[in-house]
Amino acid sequence: MVLLVIAATVTVMVSSMCSLFESILFSTRVGALEAERAGGKHPRLAARFMGMKSNIAEPTSAILVLNTVANTAGATFCGMYATQVLGSALVPAVSVVLTLAILFVGEILPKTYGATYWRSLWRFIVWPLTVMQKGLRPVIKVTQAFANFFTGSRSAPSITEDEIQASIRLGSKAGELSRTELQLLNAVFQFDDLTVRQIMVPRNEVAFLDESWPLAKCLDVAKQTRHTRFPLRRGTRDDVLGIIHVKELIGLGSGDEVELSSIVHPAWHVPETLPISRLLREMQRNHQHMALVDDEYGTLVGIVTMENVLEQIVGAVQDEFDSEAPDITQEDPVTFRVRGQVLIERVNRECGLELYAADVDTLSGLLVSHLGRLAEAGDRVRLAGATAEIVDVKDGRADVVRIRLSKEEEGEN
Repeated sequence: MVLLVIAATVTVMVSSMCSLFESILFSTRVGALEAERAGGKHPRLAARFMGMKSNIAEPTSAILVLNTVANTAGATFCGMYATQVLGSALVPAVSVVLTLAILFVGEILPKTYGATYWRSLWRFIVWPLTVMQKGLRPVIKVTQAFANFFTGSRSAPSITEDEIQASIRLGSKAGELSRTELQLLNAVFQFDDLTVRQIMVPRNEVAFLDESWPLAKCLDVAKQTRHTRFPLRRGTRDDVLGIIHVKELIGLGSGDEVELSSIVHPAWHVPETLPISRLLREMQRNHQHMALVDDEYGTLVGIVTMENVLEQIVGAVQDEFDSEAPDITQEDPVTFRVRGQVLIERVNRECGLELYAADVDTLSGLLVSHLGRLAEAGDRVRLAGATAEIVDVKDGRADVVRIRLSKEEEGEN
């Protein structure tokens, strides 16, 4: 009878240990291990455990092999011994008790405990798990070869972008992340998906200087716009000579008989399809703060600045001289105030819409295409999922638009 109790106890204990190890192995976060490896009290243990998680199939196989062997051998021995000592009539009762013990003590409790307290437990399982892997390596190789035959040998990434974003959302809901931190992290994930065309300033909004203008007029434009850099054109916006910095413009001194071409810097051209992540690297490498944006035909369609790029991460950057309102302002949960020159892709992204037009790029162009004429203040346009009201116009195009989501969209938001 004593041997039966010992066999059942050992079986349950081994099963409990394997379940605890498995739960801790899968619950421990790579980020926590990386922080521990970089500056914690147990950097070597963290590095070793990170190695296990990077090749998680091997420690998992060791745990499953030991757990399966222990449960099978324990159940077989207990069944045979119970038959000899207690008789076949009590074998079902022994089986039920052993099954319940393995289920609750060997599975549910240790897995729950490991998933809850992995932060304080992970370092205690590193060396025991290492010994298990080495001792069962021949068996592990056979099981992995068998598994790879059916599933392939490619290993999945230890953590995916979707999992990181899910963790960010959970952290936000739990109050671990502030609203600002959440916005910054979400912006980082969207950064790689944006192109120059989506963030550029359209050329009809660009403040140019002309080489034929007197210095006084150029300084007046600089004073009104508060910009630090200006494209210098020759007659038309299609003939850009280069870029002028305002501090060099001021340094020309007084008098109108000055040559603006003497301070012009070569213009840097980029395609409108360039990802902004690559644009940022190029700007840093080439020490550029402004670029001219060309379409597929080489026609100038706008400019893009370092500020435009950084705003995609940190939001609108305004100094004490900026007085313009942001391009998109949310007035209430279902109402947005939008500048007409904003690209349709950005309106869709920030307002949660699915607007589309084949031949236009901006919200203003979309509204004019719906109206079939030049825009006027007070015009209303029914769009997919929203109603747009033109608040203000400029040169026949919508300058400020109020977008109100329809009831269907309200429900989703």
